[in-house]
Amino acid sequence: MKIKKIEIPQDILINYYLPSDYSDAFECTFTTLKEISPDEVQIAFWTTMPPVVKWLFKLRNILVKPFKLESGTKIEELKECIQNGKSTPFVSIVEKTKDETILQMRDKHLNFYLSVKISNKENNNKSIIATTVVNFNNKLGKCYFFIISPFHDILVRMTLKYIVRKHWT
Repeated sequence: MKIKKIEIPQDILINYYLPSDYSDAFECTFTTLKEISPDEVQIAFWTTMPPVVKWLFKLRNILVKPFKLESGTKIEELKECIQNGKSTPFVSIVEKTKDETILQMRDKHLNFYLSVKISNKENNNKSIIATTVVNFNNKLGKCYFFIISPFHDILVRMTLKYIVRKHWT
């Protein structure tokens, strides 16, 4: 399994949400006989985290509470949103095709998008491209992202590796 940082591909839907204050993309390539949908990857990304990532999110939720930053959505609400397009005050699916799903999380400080694009390659190889797009709504959103951005690359890579191993290899 290989995970690498890449340029955002020009042929994916997330480009409609650019330009932005921050964006990146990671590609995970691996071999599996299993079929994978972008909805399944989105759900796994938010519900099947490595233990260290779970711990960091709990710490984040405690630290941001005084600043009234949104601290999350219940797992069942998140699954319902991804599978059926049902929105919550914090989460919605803004674009969906059979190969790509774009989830939006929003609060008064920033808007965050996560695109998951699946590609089938030769010899049972698959590719998952996870693209993050962030737009700041105010200075607090910019400060918050400045603090978490050093961890972002590590968390995305760790989570992609973990969910692929757990679900599809």
